[in-house]
Amino acid sequence: MKKTLKSFCFAGICALMAITGEARTLSPHELITLPRPGGVATAPSGKRAVFAQSQYNTTADKSTKNLHVVDLENSKIDTVTAASLDYQQDDAFFLDDDHIAFYQTGTDLDVGQLYVLNIRKSDAKPYQLTKFPVDVSNFKFYAESKLLAFSAAVYQDGTLEGARAEDEKIQKEKKDSALVYDSLMVRHWDHFTSAKKNNIFIIKLDVHDGKYQVNGSPKNLLKGGDLESPVLPFGDAANFDISPDGTQLAFVSKIPGPEGAWETSQHVYLVSTEGDSEPVAINHDIPAAANNPVFAPDGTLAYFQMLEPKYEADRNRIVLYNGETRTYLAENWDRSPSSLVFSKDSKTIYVTAEEHGHTKIFSIERETGNVKTLTEKHTASSLSVLNGKLVFSLASMNHPNIVSSIDLESGELKTYGVTNELAVLMKGLDMPTPEEFWFNGSLNATVHGWIIKPADFDSSKKYPVAFLIHGGPQGSWGSSWSTRWNPQIYAAAGYVTVAINPHGSTGYGQGFCDAIRNNWGSYPYFDLDKGLSYVIENFDFVDADNVFGLGASYGGYMINWINGHSKRFKALVNHDGMFSTINSFYTTDELYFPEREFGGVPFSPFHRLAYERWSPSNYVANWKTPTLVIHGARDYRLVDGEGLATFTALQRQGVPSKLVYFPDENHWVLKPANSLKWHKEVLDWLARWKNSPAPLAKENDLNTKDSASVRIDIEQLVKGIHSNLNGPRLELQE
Repeated sequence: MKKTLKSFCFAGICALMAITGEARTLSPHELITLPRPGGVATAPSGKRAVFAQSQYNTTADKSTKNLHVVDLENSKIDTVTAASLDYQQDDAFFLDDDHIAFYQTGTDLDVGQLYVLNIRKSDAKPYQLTKFPVDVSNFKFYAESKLLAFSAAVYQDGTLEGARAEDEKIQKEKKDSALVYDSLMVRHWDHFTSAKKNNIFIIKLDVHDGKYQVNGSPKNLLKGGDLESPVLPFGDAANFDISPDGTQLAFVSKIPGPEGAWETSQHVYLVSTEGDSEPVAINHDIPAAANNPVFAPDGTLAYFQMLEPKYEADRNRIVLYNGETRTYLAENWDRSPSSLVFSKDSKTIYVTAEEHGHTKIFSIERETGNVKTLTEKHTASSLSVLNGKLVFSLASMNHPNIVSSIDLESGELKTYGVTNELAVLMKGLDMPTPEEFWFNGSLNATVHGWIIKPADFDSSKKYPVAFLIHGGPQGSWGSSWSTRWNPQIYAAAGYVTVAINPHGSTGYGQGFCDAIRNNWGSYPYFDLDKGLSYVIENFDFVDADNVFGLGASYGGYMINWINGHSKRFKALVNHDGMFSTINSFYTTDELYFPEREFGGVPFSPFHRLAYERWSPSNYVANWKTPTLVIHGARDYRLVDGEGLATFTALQRQGVPSKLVYFPDENHWVLKPANSLKWHKEVLDWLARWKNSPAPLAKENDLNTKDSASVRIDIEQLVKGIHSNLNGPRLELQE
């Protein structure tokens, strides 16, 4: 029986994608070369907004990035800096209603600099505002105090000039290539750590003869200490904020020292913008992660606070701090907000938070704590509040960021269109509308999934399945746009694309997310297995004999787990996945992650049981399914040895397999040319095994003799370890 599913299309997007003439499918080349709009920043009056848009040029193997201004009254979009392969503009923000500042990099610029452009004058030319000696980033401008805040990586002396001088000295005088460490972290994400630390600077801006200029030298508000902000590897301008009166900086920093490798403790600090005092933590008593400090117009400080140590996916609680006391807002709301802005009267907070595969906007009243949902679908980001409306970017599985707004009185959602370059390329693209389904999964929970029919769908045909498994594991498949794992690519290639959010996924309540702890190969695996059965049983256009599993990070772990526990898949794709839970502990950068997920450290005999229980390496003897293995050399989250071990295990047993190795990529494939190669290898691998006569059993491997014998071996191992312990027994779960 054919199921009826929910499908969605938000205002302005479907009209923009109206097909005229012969439709095209979204090829990897079109995905990578499609213009990519960034987040949106608004003018103080709320009449205009600015965003950067990048586009990859395959011939030059370079990308352009330039700026566009949206008139929020008539929806007109003007290109205000020209697209060029020699110069890029990014991180734009309004200095006032007429002037934008932006960070420009280029072939003749030693380091990037801030420039200013009067967007109200058609003949105006940008002029250089700064002369920084090193690269800077993460800009925030406070119009009332005329303070510009930014970050830069500096040495112990804390100055930009000192950072440049030390870099030049090292380059000139250092003859060897040795890196020497006496404590963790040695590596983080994709780089080896150095003596340089992110610090936050402020500088005053003045206006003379209609032009902005800097007044004085940058002041380092973190100088001389061990604190670092923004926090690596993904910290940005959301890690700090300046009070409305310009007297205080609030910022977050992880605890200094090697403990930062195995603890998530990250505190909110306050420091005077005069630079004459030491930062003071306002939540030092909570050994967990805090983030996103934001001042309200009335001076109240809000921030997000997790409560569980060592856990980066705990629920963000909203904390309000008045200078003396901390209070929690909407404390029992079982969602985890990710960004926050205040209303102009400071009485309402607007947040974004994941919910059921969408990143929605919610309003929360400070007085009552009442929560109201303002958007229902897709992924909202870059919120600004002005003139009775919220302005933000909105993306979906069918479209990149588009500038949007909500009228706070009527609730009306409005979209403002896109640049001509993007509109032309989007027009005529046949991208099927994603549909949603729910089924009964592990622990009797209702589990959510996405299904996308192939392009040019014919209900009388049966189609192979691309079964996508997300990473994290505390993440989710959401209605958003991606150039790395875009479900539309597989739909365009003729696959029914299925993406399920099993236990461990975010946006379905904290209990659902937490259930994966010590259960990496149970509840999520059972959800995926049940979800695949649901799809096969309920949608008659699905070809059960041609199902392909693909996953990255935790999804790559699950691919290896599936290979040891299931024979339902024709072929598999493992990107940067885990092979050995124990080896991964000793080679990863952030130790708190495995310590929390598996209950402790593997050199504790009792905790080692959980590592052994859920390690794909212990089920290698069951591997039979053809597998494509992909890994990046600069992946320090799951090192390349995990991919090489996976490939070795496959090759040594004669399992058809292939290794694609990127020496210049990290946990993600980010370079456009590499991304094109990645997509080609993945789609070619699926095509190679589609409709192949490979003798693969359809029943779950947990019921086969080979799997049972391996399981007995693992249970005997666990019992053997238990016999030497005085602690409690760890029961194996099915």
